[in-house]
Amino acid sequence: MMMLSISKLIVSMFVCNTVLCDSSKPLLLTPMLCRGDISTARDYSRVQDQDGVIPTSYSGFITVDKLIGNHLFFWFFPAMNSDPKAPLIIWLNGGPGVPSELGLFYENGPFKFRETENGEVGYERKNNSWAETFSMLYIDNPIGVGFSYSDNGEEGYRTTQEEYTRDLYEFIQQFYVMFPEYLQRELYIGGQSYAGKYVPAFAYRIHEEIQVNRTKIPLTGIYLGGPLIDLEVQGPMQADLFYSLGFISAKQRQDYEISSKRAILEFVSGQKKFVPDKDFEKVSMNMVCNGCWDNLHNLENVPYQSVGNVMRSLRLKVHAGSVPFEETNYSVHVKLGSDYFVSTTAKFTKLMDSYKVLVFVGSDDGVISSPSVEALLTSIPWSLQSEYNDAKKLVWFDQDTYKVKGFYTHVGQFCRVTVLGAGHQVPHDQPESTLLMMTEFIKNGCISGN
Repeated sequence: MMMLSISKLIVSMFVCNTVLCDSSKPLLLTPMLCRGDISTARDYSRVQDQDGVIPTSYSGFITVDKLIGNHLFFWFFPAMNSDPKAPLIIWLNGGPGVPSELGLFYENGPFKFRETENGEVGYERKNNSWAETFSMLYIDNPIGVGFSYSDNGEEGYRTTQEEYTRDLYEFIQQFYVMFPEYLQRELYIGGQSYAGKYVPAFAYRIHEEIQVNRTKIPLTGIYLGGPLIDLEVQGPMQADLFYSLGFISAKQRQDYEISSKRAILEFVSGQKKFVPDKDFEKVSMNMVCNGCWDNLHNLENVPYQSVGNVMRSLRLKVHAGSVPFEETNYSVHVKLGSDYFVSTTAKFTKLMDSYKVLVFVGSDDGVISSPSVEALLTSIPWSLQSEYNDAKKLVWFDQDTYKVKGFYTHVGQFCRVTVLGAGHQVPHDQPESTLLMMTEFIKNGCISGN
């Protein structure tokens, strides 16, 4: 027995010394998975933290396109409560071009930012994170976001929905090779904002594979916060929230609706090419309240730079080597310019008829407003469309304090929630409410007990 242990140790040291212990190189897990060396992949991807701040977790790179050399970075946290049935929850931030570590550090992960003694930004453990109850998988998507990179630089960046969906599907197949026990647990795929493109496309691809018995992935549901699903429908309705809160006049509201419809039609029809830095103002309301667009009730800036600073300080612990971290990659934004106008409505509606679906929006979200989401939900064709349109909103309140948390509608497997007092970063603005919302969604399908 001792001889076997020593032998395994020697093999481990050999692998480390020849392949993995060069801290300047990223940890590429796909070669190990292809060899069937699952235990080595798990051992070396485990995040070591002598300070004890980082809970049990795994990180590294999955190669999703060997020909081009594209590698997606992930950071995975098994449920901290050690529940053997805890579902797997995938989180994707949007942008496009924003890493999912924004969710990890600022929204629903086990950490929060803190100022260090020398005035720099550090991190500490956060209570009541989603990672305490659920197994959280954060993926930097698409290529070029966060630590995810291509051996061919920007030539490897994705330009279409089909391409980034293919990468995500390749990723999840390899993830289950590395963690096969999660095939026995429910899977929920979600995120916020531009994830309204990523999530329906990704989940629908899995759905298609399930239908023809090519995968056993246990897809159970999807969830979306402030999602951009169809800009042609949602864009012109953005002004309604600003008008109702007194930010703009009736004339401004009318002018925006007319001009945005005209601009979107030009981009959708191909008459003009969408250039984000020049044309974004034509299809959004971000200049109406400069500095408070993200949350119409405060001027708190989203800490993209803090995410970058902390992740760069953690690069060795999370096995990123010398790969640069992109906290907001504008090149990715530009590459996906045409994807803005490719609707995921058809895929989303098919998922609504087959899986549990949650859509939540902050009441103060000026990026993707509740009226714009409702315009989409009341117009898309699915089996319970008329029932949803006729349903009344119910009040979601705390039964102990009688404080209103928001409003919701539950029809079939579909749950629609407005979170009161939240902007675009809903889990950050209302952490207790969103944790309860997710727990209720997973256990009961929607808010219950009111």
